[in-house]
Amino acid sequence: MTKNIFDKVQLSSGQTFENRLVMAPMTTQCSYHDGSVTDELVQYYSLRAGGPAAVIVESTFIDNYGRAFEGALGADTDDKIPGLKKLAAGIKNKGSKAIIQLYHAGRMGTPELNKGRQPISASNIAALRDNAAEPRTLEVEEIEEIQLFADAARRAIEAGFDGVELHGANTYLLQQFYSPHSNRRDDEWGGSRENRLRFPRRVTEKVRETAVKLNKRDFIIGYRFSPEELEEPGIDFDDTMYLLNHLADYTIDYFHFSTNSWQRTSIIDTEDEQLLLEKYLDNAGDKLKEIPIMGAGGIKSVEDAEEAIGSGFDLMSVGKAHLINPDFVDHLKNNELPKSLLAEGDDEKLTIPAPLWNILGFLKEK
Repeated sequence: MTKNIFDKVQLSSGQTFENRLVMAPMTTQCSYHDGSVTDELVQYYSLRAGGPAAVIVESTFIDNYGRAFEGALGADTDDKIPGLKKLAAGIKNKGSKAIIQLYHAGRMGTPELNKGRQPISASNIAALRDNAAEPRTLEVEEIEEIQLFADAARRAIEAGFDGVELHGANTYLLQQFYSPHSNRRDDEWGGSRENRLRFPRRVTEKVRETAVKLNKRDFIIGYRFSPEELEEPGIDFDDTMYLLNHLADYTIDYFHFSTNSWQRTSIIDTEDEQLLLEKYLDNAGDKLKEIPIMGAGGIKSVEDAEEAIGSGFDLMSVGKAHLINPDFVDHLKNNELPKSLLAEGDDEKLTIPAPLWNILGFLKEK
């Protein structure tokens, strides 16, 4: 059966996406210094809600010492709930599902961002980037970050969000525990691929248990993943399929590729021209095939969206186009897309927060 961009998509939790397009999580860096929601953030997301089936709110830290960047949004304490309520309501009142992405930076954090604290990770292996701090290895009895994810999910539920997206991509903590580069442990949390899977599996379990305990069985849980790592040893696509096929045993509503183009091929074997999407479809087990797969990157027109969905994705997350055009999905539906460049004054007209506007030079008119 041919899939249409504006088909409804049924999720395993019981919720329904009204179409196949969602607003991608994009960092705005405009929260208060403690991670609380600002009015500017509410306005930014509210303006872009209504067209996409869901709005995925940017990466939100679960631990005050687990930030990856300045101006980050937080769900680490209960005093964040009132602000998060305003944010969720602003999105839902327009008709989109409100989903918030949860992360811990792990070794991608820095002491400067986290009140002087040394970053933590699965092992004390620094990230392969300039000036990366050596992280402290979490002791077995310290692996409470699992509960921190569950606590943040509980706050999201109390704030009225429809779901969470677990950020297992971009080399953050969930990915660090699964990666053979960042996880050199020799206990039950590392070593074999099965052991390295334990942390993301337990996080997923605990978040679902939290939703059930709060009588929110229809709470959406998505999982974002980076399909490969350039590090050696690192995650290859076979590792990724092992991860996803095992996580499919739990109530996951969608899996979300973290790429800059839905047409991504291998970054490890650059001579391999097969799309990672095709590899995914070839290697997905029966349970995984039942879970919607979300692509990302490169959707600027009706033709782009139709090609991506026709190639095998069930959902597409759209980032830059939603920045430029808050009514992107509605205009896409009516085939009335305006110009795709930003001009002076658009930051106010489009309620683009100042920190984000300052890094959008690649989209501005010259």
